[in-house]
Amino acid sequence: MLHFEYYAHACFLLHFGDLKILMDPYTPEIGYKMPERPADYVCISHEHFDHNYVAAVSGRTTVLRGGVSRRLGPVTLTAVLADHDDDGQRGLVTLFKLQAGQGPSIVHLSDLGTVLTQEQLSELGPCDVALVPIGGCGNTLDAAGAMRVAEQLKSRLVVPMHYRTPFLSRTLFPGCDGLENFLKLAKASYAIERASEGVVRMEKLPDRPTVLVVPHLY
Repeated sequence: MLHFEYYAHACFLLHFGDLKILMDPYTPEIGYKMPERPADYVCISHEHFDHNYVAAVSGRTTVLRGGVSRRLGPVTLTAVLADHDDDGQRGLVTLFKLQAGQGPSIVHLSDLGTVLTQEQLSELGPCDVALVPIGGCGNTLDAAGAMRVAEQLKSRLVVPMHYRTPFLSRTLFPGCDGLENFLKLAKASYAIERASEGVVRMEKLPDRPTVLVVPHLY
C-alpha cells in the first residue's frame, strides 16, 4: 500500500511497502525543520537549495537526478524533463512519476512553471495522484496554472505543495502565494478535503476528483 508523509514545501517521503523514497528535501534555512531520517532513494528534481538537501538522509542512500527512467525494486520511476519557468531563465526540472505494480501512480511536479506539452503528458501517462506546486511568483506555477496542469493530468487526487505558510521564509520567497487562490479556483471542479495529519495512507482513490490539503509535518 502506498502512503506518503508531507514534510513541508515540496518534500515528501513516499512509502511503497518497506521501500522509502524521499522527494526534494529542503535546507532548514527556508523556514521548516528538516528531520534526519533514512531513505532508500532520494529524488532530486533540480539543484536549488530548497530541493536538493541530501544531507537530510541518515545512513546510506542512492541519489537520483535527471531525466532517466528506471526500476527501483518494485517501483517503476518515470522521469520527464520540464521547464522551471516560461522564459527559460531557470533551466529545467525533473518530474518524477512513481508506481508499484498496479497500485496508484503518483507524480511529483517539482518547480514546474509552465503547462505540460503533449509530449510530456504522453511520457508521464496516467497519474492518479499529483503533487502540484501552486505558489507562483516566478518560482512555480501559480494558482491558475496549477489548475490547468491538474486538469491536463486528470488526476483523481491533487495535493498542493510549494506555497506560503507562516513558516516559509519571506526573505527567500517574498511573493510566494498561499493556498487560498488555488482553493477558490479548485472548488468549481473538485471536492476539497483537508487531511487531519501530514501522513496520508492511500487505501483507495477518491470517487470524484479531489484536492487534498495536507498539513506539513515539520
